[in-house]
Amino acid sequence: MRLLAVFAHPDDEIGVSGTLAKHVLRGDEARILWLTRGELASQFGDRPPEEVARIREGHGHTVARMIGAEAQFLDFADSSLTGGREEALAIAQVVASWKPDVVVTWNPYDVHPDHRAAYWATLSALKFCRIPKLVSDPHRGPVRLLHYHRSDIPRPAVYVDVGEEGQAVAERVFSFYRDFYQWEYSLEAFRANRSRLGAEAGVKFAERFQAEAPLAHSFLG
Repeated sequence: MRLLAVFAHPDDEIGVSGTLAKHVLRGDEARILWLTRGELASQFGDRPPEEVARIREGHGHTVARMIGAEAQFLDFADSSLTGGREEALAIAQVVASWKPDVVVTWNPYDVHPDHRAAYWATLSALKFCRIPKLVSDPHRGPVRLLHYHRSDIPRPAVYVDVGEEGQAVAERVFSFYRDFYQWEYSLEAFRANRSRLGAEAGVKFAERFQAEAPLAHSFLG
């Protein structure tokens, strides 16, 4: 299986890090695609955007190595995403060349405009990647699209049993970002939330998504 995670900025991938790690550990392949380098992040104060971009791109590559995933960045500007055709075509080229079985992205109603745009561009990309006049070597196989869970979206929940090994990787990813940004959200709270989701699914630790269309089963393998 191949899993592609599509996000706007480095650190957006925390919510799927356990899932990607779990699949890598069992021999599957994973790639994280960031549309921007997040160079406008307010936590960096007056540092030039070019410097912030280098730091955050480094973060992405570090986290990808923790997970065992490939890292790839597109060249869109932070806080400029629209969810439109240009972004969708760029994602479609990646999908067509890499041919994932599962794509995970943000939900369509997140508060951050770039996050919403990542969802809509990804949704369009999964159509564009099938059209020979738009991409070379189209990907016409089935692709399951999952997005981060949001309680007010009436779509089925998809729980992924990340297991203790996947959870351990997710905790390393979370801790890496938490230590850098000095977030107040604790590792204990992060672990407790994953445990709560696991209890909902009848496992020890889980991550939760939603499917673009109803699925026959509640669990991704």
